[in-house]
Amino acid sequence: MKILGLDLGTTSIGWAVIEEEEKKSKIIDMGVRIIPLTTEENTEFSTGNAISKNQKRTQKRTQRKGYDRYQLRRTHLVKLFTELQILPDASYFKLSALDLYSLRNKAIKEQITLQELGRIFLHLNQKRGYKSSLKEENAANKKEGDYVAAVKGRFELIKEKGLTVGQYFFEGLKTDIHYRIKEQIFPREAYIAEFDTIWNKQKSFYPEQLSDANFNKIRNEIIYYQRPLKSQKGLVSICEFEGKFRNNTAGKKVFVGPKVAPRTSPLFQISKVWESINSIRLKGKRGQEYEISLAQKNELFHYLNNNEKLSEAELFKILKLNKEDGFAGNSMTKNGIKGNETKAAINKIIKGLSNANELLKFELHENTKYVDFSTGEEIERLMIDDTFEKEPLYQLWHCIYSISDDGSLIKALQTKFNIPYEEATQLAKIDFTKQGFSGKSAKVIRKTLPFLQSGFMYSYAMEYAGYNHSNYLTKSENLARVLLDKMPQLQKNSMRQPVVEKILNQMINVVNAILETYGRPDEIRVELARELKSSKDERNNADRNNRAREVENKKIAERLENDYGVKANKRNIDKYKMYMEMDGISLYTGKTIDLATFLRGEQVDVEHILPKSRIFDDSLQNKTICEQQENRNKGNMTAYDYMKTKSEQAFNDYIERVETLFKLKKITKAKRDKLLTPAAKIPDDFIERQLRQTQYIAKKSTELLNEVCFNVKATSGQVTDYLRHQWGWDEVLMNLKIEMYRSKGYEELIEQYEVLDNGNKKKKERIKGWTKRDDHRHHAIDALTIACTKQ
Repeated sequence: MKILGLDLGTTSIGWAVIEEEEKKSKIIDMGVRIIPLTTEENTEFSTGNAISKNQKRTQKRTQRKGYDRYQLRRTHLVKLFTELQILPDASYFKLSALDLYSLRNKAIKEQITLQELGRIFLHLNQKRGYKSSLKEENAANKKEGDYVAAVKGRFELIKEKGLTVGQYFFEGLKTDIHYRIKEQIFPREAYIAEFDTIWNKQKSFYPEQLSDANFNKIRNEIIYYQRPLKSQKGLVSICEFEGKFRNNTAGKKVFVGPKVAPRTSPLFQISKVWESINSIRLKGKRGQEYEISLAQKNELFHYLNNNEKLSEAELFKILKLNKEDGFAGNSMTKNGIKGNETKAAINKIIKGLSNANELLKFELHENTKYVDFSTGEEIERLMIDDTFEKEPLYQLWHCIYSISDDGSLIKALQTKFNIPYEEATQLAKIDFTKQGFSGKSAKVIRKTLPFLQSGFMYSYAMEYAGYNHSNYLTKSENLARVLLDKMPQLQKNSMRQPVVEKILNQMINVVNAILETYGRPDEIRVELARELKSSKDERNNADRNNRAREVENKKIAERLENDYGVKANKRNIDKYKMYMEMDGISLYTGKTIDLATFLRGEQVDVEHILPKSRIFDDSLQNKTICEQQENRNKGNMTAYDYMKTKSEQAFNDYIERVETLFKLKKITKAKRDKLLTPAAKIPDDFIERQLRQTQYIAKKSTELLNEVCFNVKATSGQVTDYLRHQWGWDEVLMNLKIEMYRSKGYEELIEQYEVLDNGNKKKKERIKGWTKRDDHRHHAIDALTIACTKQ
């Protein structure tokens, strides 16, 4: 059996091909391919920043476009001003900044000549002010930078003083001829307000030239014309559950079907609320789960459908649970369960209107028959009827969602829904496009919603509706697939993330070369670097947390060396953190432990809460501190099971200590759950559950590899680290380097140390400060470990 192991990282790809027999395995070949990322690309990707290799070129092109459009506006103005006989002569273009802004100040107060007016309009065409392409409500929810805050602050300042932009700059130039104007940006509406003020003042003197028709031409069609953004509808995904591959007119196979539904759609919001309700898990002190009845779920739905969020306190109130009952929710309930955000946003604005209840009406009707338009066949299936699109709330949402021009939208809201101007203006500020799209079409939601409303989890609802939501194939279905001889390269910009695209194309190159040289493997085993399994936000948060951790570790290191005289290595830093987390108390006995004794390793151990052999978790989340004797007595039991072997009083005290630490936020919910988990509750497929296959790159890489192999398996970095250490492959590269260091005369970098081997002391050599990252070939060692890792 031929197996290919792949270790996908952000900077290199390790690979190993092995031949696996019943009792032994043979290495056929192994190696590393370096991914040609620039330092900037690698840093930006790992820190979660959105980058593009064409970013600078795009910025330059945008600047050129902006200048071209300014020149085009100026050409139209010159042509129109020539016809109206208000085009200024060359002398007006030689005015100093003070004279020009003096002219703008004068135009607001008294009559000026037509040529002076033309010069002012040409000047206003040069600087139009800052205007965001985002809707106001969308922009307000983003963290405004200093730039935008300063722009808005200046506008508020001149409004308080009763000045226009021109008058404000004129005041500054009067006191200082070198007054800096260029760096002081104002919003677009400030310049439009000045234009309107000047026009209205001069209109009484020149009614023929400054007619309403010319006002619309100069102001709206030329100077302040804003090109609408290009439609991005073509980028909306086809629903993977309802889409089908078909040949187009050119004979090319294309994926066609209904588009995925917007996340703000009232139908999706109802479905999302029910998914959340069915995912609520409440766990007691002793690991028992609270069963939520269907009647209670309907009560929760009523609350969530009419509110933006359900707090954990309100959840417990609806379920009639007290804190004394000892139940705790999951991370979803702790952060608050999101309700029907679309309905809540609209209701916040129209709740005082007499027709508000009618406008918020959204009734869903179930139907047992529907027509399959692809075949014309009438099919019996329980699903939501398509009349939901005629419901008032859906119609109102769709109007706000689809009309991008504020003026047209306000008019439509007034005429079609009888909404007053003030409320219509506020509704027009809502941006229902910002949340993007869901992963399902409206048709899928209509089929699954009846089962969600019956209290079934999402996975069961999808199954009962006839969908294979996890893309699982039976063994016979899998072997019936037609495999490709080689993987095609991803098309340029097909993933809209150049770094990910480059990594996957390098993987394709490696696998295609292996297929050509060694033939098709019977199985591919792959591990993804942590960064590749994380979303952009997760990478951003991880980078931010790493920086904060570095600062914290530095402070702890200084304290360890100065106050306790121990070496400030990673182990001791972690021990110090654990000690502080536990308030210096042994969870198993409740006794206080001396910090200095713990740091020296005397009679006190670092202990795994859940057996490392069961879950391969060596993180601080799975560690605590206890006396050495307690550690020996516990053996390979979970902390919870070990404490159950003691007296009932000792067990109750343990539960109380855990809950106290959790309430004081000393330990996380994840650690609390581990401390309260019996062995029976550790799932048999725990390792498989830890494999993050949900992020796009993980899903895409597996999808690509499945095109050339029937069996593609994923493994976890924790398992790889554990097995590599157990098999003694950690130091292979270092031992190779030792001989090279010695031959080059670097003996001072090689040190000897003692280890215990079956109770006997044994001398070994190591390179000072060595880390596996010093040699990129460690990816090949990891790939070999992955290849040898059975599922």
